[in-house]
Amino acid sequence: MGNCVSRSKQPFPVSRKSFTEKNMGSGIPDGLPIAEPTTSFWMIPATPIAKPQSQENLPSHADVVIIGSGISGASFARTLLERGESLHVVMLEAQDVCSGATGRNGGHIFPATYHDYEDLKKRVGEDMAKKMMRFRRAHLDEILAIAAEEGITEYTQCRAVEGVDVYFDKPTFEEAQRKLQVYQRDMGEYAGLYACYEGLNAHEKFHLSPLAVGCIATRAGAIHPYRFVTSILSRLLRDYPKEFEIHIRAPCTSIDEPTSSCPFYRLTTARGVITAPHIVHLTNAYAPALLPALKGAILPIRETMTAQRPGRNLHASTLHGGRSFIFFDSPRKGFDYLTQLPEGEHELMFGAGFESSTDSGANAMYGVHSAAHVGGAMPIYFGAESWGAEALPTTPTDEQDVGAGSWAEGRVKAIWSGLLSESADEMPWVGKVHVNVAGRNVPPASSAPSALSSNTEKLKSVVTAAPGEWIAAGYSGEGMVHAWLSSKAVALMLLGEDLTEVKTWLPELFSVTEDRVKMAKRTFKPDVMLSGKRRVFSL
Repeated sequence: MGNCVSRSKQPFPVSRKSFTEKNMGSGIPDGLPIAEPTTSFWMIPATPIAKPQSQENLPSHADVVIIGSGISGASFARTLLERGESLHVVMLEAQDVCSGATGRNGGHIFPATYHDYEDLKKRVGEDMAKKMMRFRRAHLDEILAIAAEEGITEYTQCRAVEGVDVYFDKPTFEEAQRKLQVYQRDMGEYAGLYACYEGLNAHEKFHLSPLAVGCIATRAGAIHPYRFVTSILSRLLRDYPKEFEIHIRAPCTSIDEPTSSCPFYRLTTARGVITAPHIVHLTNAYAPALLPALKGAILPIRETMTAQRPGRNLHASTLHGGRSFIFFDSPRKGFDYLTQLPEGEHELMFGAGFESSTDSGANAMYGVHSAAHVGGAMPIYFGAESWGAEALPTTPTDEQDVGAGSWAEGRVKAIWSGLLSESADEMPWVGKVHVNVAGRNVPPASSAPSALSSNTEKLKSVVTAAPGEWIAAGYSGEGMVHAWLSSKAVALMLLGEDLTEVKTWLPELFSVTEDRVKMAKRTFKPDVMLSGKRRVFSL
């Protein structure tokens, strides 16, 4: 998660049962966010805003209602409040703040580039494929800059790392090298720097198992996603006490269109009813619950994450958090992903890609097979010598070790699962939701928020675009390299700003149209597990 749906378009056979039906049968919900039964390591200790402060009802009205409090919500709210004018913004969260995919992911900022480029070029043309690559790559520097601006770089462990793709199958590695050449040739100076290592060179540089046949390394990033999001939302609550509020345990259960007696959307929640001219859907895999037309276009996938103590020799491989890895162990099994915390016990944040997508447990638990796989894979990937003896639990030494007594004492400290999304056409859904997709009429233009002139106390012109519903979702496990800029773009759209600059970096194909929804559903193949990630295995 975060970077955890498969990195390859693998045409391997699965059940004849449809993808949605199969996942539904595996405990994946088709509705509102649930209370997750597993505890994410990232979320301990919880920040003050993550728990209920009161049980007061919602305000009766807001200018903008945001549904969702993950990285998309943080990006959107930050942009809207800092660039908007006197807007009253309410954020609704079904569970606790940042308790969804962002708070349960792998902490990677590691975009798929050469892996996807050639296939995207065939599908959408060279210019659009290049734009999509630039968009993904822009997220690392953007998030590093945001962390610096917020003064939270150290606290959120936001950093650039060496990202290493490790291959254990020679034909797959050779295909990866070929695709890298195509990508570098077409992208030129925008490709970024890559280095290939084969055989013994790979083993010695990265201290890997002799089973590894080669590696491709480049610049990537890593972050504590929960701290990043909750730090930003906490600051917004302090800086905009009158304009911004967050209500948790407030799932939105229905949305009614405007009527002659109420010219706004009417949102019913577990904490009351609120009206608004603008609704922003930032719930990723759960978006179809309130936008039924997107069922089949955005699909849920449950995957498994762990926090593990590193072997005593592993520092030479991981550099105490200075490297992230993607392991491609088989052309038909997908991939696993790893980053490491730079402090504490230097926990390894290790998750499964396709290994777990068909193995979801009942009641939102992780699957036994995927849990067993991630619990034992790393000494194989790095080799017994590079892994070394098993580490023993350390005694908590400071406040950052709060919750240490809650974790298991073996290699695997914590194991959890989370729900992310797969887009049927492998691209995010970003922008205003067409009325035919929303299935609801929009409020009249006269219901758009207006501001008072400080000099005349008369109404100024409206301060947003025309009322409607908006979305940023369907990241296909690539949320950390799609969500921030996608949601920023949506905020600028809602504010009615000049989008000339935005259009230079936001791919037009991400827009939400009725035709795209129909096409995505029509072209999605239920008997093939699609992926938006690392398309190396089309051999």
